[in-house]
Amino acid sequence: MLPKAKFYLAKNHKEHIDIAAYPAFSLVVDNWDDFGTRCQYYLYFHDNQRVRHEIGSVKILHKEKSRTKLPDVFEELDEEYVSLGQDVGFYHALLKSCQFSLAKTTLEALRDIAWQPAVAELFETDSSFRNALIRFNTAQKARRFGGAIIRGEEIYEKYSFQYRTVIPGAEDETECCVDLDASDEVPGRIVAIIGRNATGKTQFLSRLASDLVQIERISKKRSDQRDDSFTPQRPLFNRVIAVSYSAFDQFSRPKSAQVSYVYCGIRNEKGGLSRRHLAQGYRANLERIRKHSRESDWLRFMGSILGERGEEFESHLEREITDSSIQDDSLSVLSSGQAILANFITSLVAWLDEDSIVLFDEPETHLHPNAVASLFNVLNKMLEKYNAYAILATHSPLVIQEVPSKRVVVFEREGNYTTAKTIQVETFGEAVSELTRHVFETIEIPTFYRKVLRELSHSKDFEEVMGLFDNGLSMNAQSYLLSQYMDEAK
Repeated sequence: MLPKAKFYLAKNHKEHIDIAAYPAFSLVVDNWDDFGTRCQYYLYFHDNQRVRHEIGSVKILHKEKSRTKLPDVFEELDEEYVSLGQDVGFYHALLKSCQFSLAKTTLEALRDIAWQPAVAELFETDSSFRNALIRFNTAQKARRFGGAIIRGEEIYEKYSFQYRTVIPGAEDETECCVDLDASDEVPGRIVAIIGRNATGKTQFLSRLASDLVQIERISKKRSDQRDDSFTPQRPLFNRVIAVSYSAFDQFSRPKSAQVSYVYCGIRNEKGGLSRRHLAQGYRANLERIRKHSRESDWLRFMGSILGERGEEFESHLEREITDSSIQDDSLSVLSSGQAILANFITSLVAWLDEDSIVLFDEPETHLHPNAVASLFNVLNKMLEKYNAYAILATHSPLVIQEVPSKRVVVFEREGNYTTAKTIQVETFGEAVSELTRHVFETIEIPTFYRKVLRELSHSKDFEEVMGLFDNGLSMNAQSYLLSQYMDEAK
């Protein structure tokens, strides 16, 4: 007979619980509100009267109820309930504390949908299921991998995907291939999107941010549409950090605090431009850095990007991060470009976690070219440090110089159609002058030449088209022509 343990309910973390027999579990009520649904608890495992193990946050949904109510003591939940640990750490902690046999019976007693997927069927149409139980990406990742963790299987989340969306003003979907792979021998944590103004890069990033995470309460139809936008499946990044210092950014700004989505920029919650909002966010992020003991990381990254200001400024940074009572923040003594760099570094140190993704719209905005290069170098170090990823929409050759061509996507617009294609010339390590001439001029090939080359590619092979021109084609034209054959081969 498999071992079982009873569950004891506590109204808060301070309440004393009389546990009759060990081992046992305690569930502490958490009043977290998910769009009107309150179903969150914190689970502990008690080996004996003196030893208690933290397991983690779990949501227990009571069918058609806005607030879950549990018995003070119980052995298992009935068919009116389902549960889900809110991150994969929950399942790792449960297995480590209880071993397989007790972990198995515990999840069955809680009717956990990661361990018993079939029990979710009667709840999946309930609004509270998608807007509370699986609201956050960390929970959806737990649902996907929790069972495998308990069984001791190795899990691996792939972050290469295709994403389709309709950019405002376009008549058809734009499909973009995002190839993120930290295990690649060439740099694989950053994808760069380039293109002329008005090709839809900013709107594309905005749509992607909204579809990668759940920012607002959504219907089942909207949830299905969001998931169907991705192939082979929606990647479950633990957090999306949307960054823009442009006055025209399109990113959503949630009215309430979000776990899975963070906006970093110069616009406030109402969409207005606000330096005061920037300063408030900076101070709040410093407090979060202190809370997570990342002060040394912050000082190192800030020193890397603002070190030229000298030892006095570095001393000011040390005082600022160690003493929360200091009101004179560093932003007040920096130029606008330096203030943006400082805010960016502070935001990322505060919020980057493993398997997070940064969506950065035009990082070169307000920055000197040297600052762009410094920012990119520090960003790479931060992504490596926290095992995270980034997608950048940019006009800067300094950015794509650091990105392999297979991770550089060109957005082009012809009439009311926007296309996204991987660039056909190697960008990694190329001289800025060559990138400016060959890559960014490729984007500017006049429509007439594109039309001629596209039509020729339908009836002739590459060498035949090349032979039509006495002096050959420029690298720009060759790149575009070659892309036509690659598209046809797909």
